[in-house]
Amino acid sequence: MRIAVAAVSHETNTFAEGSTGIETFSTATGTELLETDAVGRSLGGIVEALEGADEDVEILPTVGASALPAPTVEREAFEWMRRELTDRLDGEPVDGVCLDLHGSMFVEGEPDPEGALLAAVRERVGPEVPITAALDMHATITERMVDLLDGVAGYRTAPHTDVAETGVRAANLLLDAVRGEKSLVLGWERLPMLLAGEQSESEAEPMRTLVGLLREADRTDGVYDANYFLGFPWADNPHAGCHALVTGDASAASVVDERATELAREFWRRRDEFDFTTEAYTPTAALNEAAETNRRPVVVADTGDIPGAGAGENVTNLLTAIIDRDDLGRPLFAVVADADSYETCRAAGEGATVSLELGRNYPDGAPLELSEGAVERLAVENVDDTGDTDVGTALVSLDGADVVVADRRTNVHRDPVFLRRLGVDPTARKLIVLKSGYLSPAWKTVAARRLFALTPGETNQRLAELPYERIPRPIYPLDADATWSG
Repeated sequence: MRIAVAAVSHETNTFAEGSTGIETFSTATGTELLETDAVGRSLGGIVEALEGADEDVEILPTVGASALPAPTVEREAFEWMRRELTDRLDGEPVDGVCLDLHGSMFVEGEPDPEGALLAAVRERVGPEVPITAALDMHATITERMVDLLDGVAGYRTAPHTDVAETGVRAANLLLDAVRGEKSLVLGWERLPMLLAGEQSESEAEPMRTLVGLLREADRTDGVYDANYFLGFPWADNPHAGCHALVTGDASAASVVDERATELAREFWRRRDEFDFTTEAYTPTAALNEAAETNRRPVVVADTGDIPGAGAGENVTNLLTAIIDRDDLGRPLFAVVADADSYETCRAAGEGATVSLELGRNYPDGAPLELSEGAVERLAVENVDDTGDTDVGTALVSLDGADVVVADRRTNVHRDPVFLRRLGVDPTARKLIVLKSGYLSPAWKTVAARRLFALTPGETNQRLAELPYERIPRPIYPLDADATWSG
């Protein structure tokens, strides 16, 4: 049995400034793909399942490309991914294909890149070879994707802690199809609805109950893998929406369709129940709440500038407000991505005093001018989940706060251990601000209280304020008259 694998993963924020070139991606081709952890998220689970199969499986590795969520992907970068994948499939007989995709990439001139990628794969392998995929919970499903895929498994946790398990599920669907034990079919319903991850953590209602319905659906005769996909609201995408997508047996296609419709109907019925899963306030109110809280640390998420959702991670509005106060102890603000400011700190060295033009105010773009910052500590961090390695960080002491400056956009702040490497005990701080949406599990164990600051920026949580032009209308919650009947 010969199975081709690939990992092409990007969550694209079309409201973020700039574009994303291939140099931004961590990439691997051929056998390198099986030797690195720097690309893909579910690929490890896919390979684990294939290598653990009862029969001998030869894995044909093709291409891997993944990057931190970022602005619209350049067409040249996407064409490189597609070309590397198809070139390695040309003339290679395979029994199946298993892909690790995100599902919400957006490319210049191509609003359905996953569909385009699948079309290229299908052209190479033919109509009879099964193709399955592991997708992020925040994938945007398109008709072309459904037409070209045989089976799908999606994350069921947010924050995403089941990425490897999802890969195993996708690979097992493929193995059963290749063995002839299952003939796969998809049932799909799209809902006219936008939903941010900060309103749909899987440990909170209503997602907790809805995810439970997926597991119940899996036990239905003829159903193999049921999923909700929530789309990505910071993309002005003509395919925007939330989705119920069910993989089942072709002999029970009507049951699979019914299950997809039932799951979509329940999701739509509960649409008014989705709300912020963490206490959410205006920026000033969030800081007031932090000041009045006796427990420490209070961890505030700067939700308008989330690098994990594609924002620039350089907006200083909230930092400016913090510096102007004296009731927050010694706040710690992490992270401002600013290569020039980091280089100033690095060149000056630990113990030096620096003047910085840090980040930018949103929306006017003016930097925050700081005349007397002390470089307390320099460190190089490693971030493995996107292949984002060797990130330079500097802890800078300001008049009124400490700030971590990084040489590039990064998700290093997801793990509080990085602060300890900078000499900071997070439990000793009254206030810590993170460029984050919902907090990682590691931070949830540290935070005495968690707050959202609904700040302006490229990941504005007030979706009605975003300048959508391409999304299908009407759509909930932007349009009160949005309807759906399944």
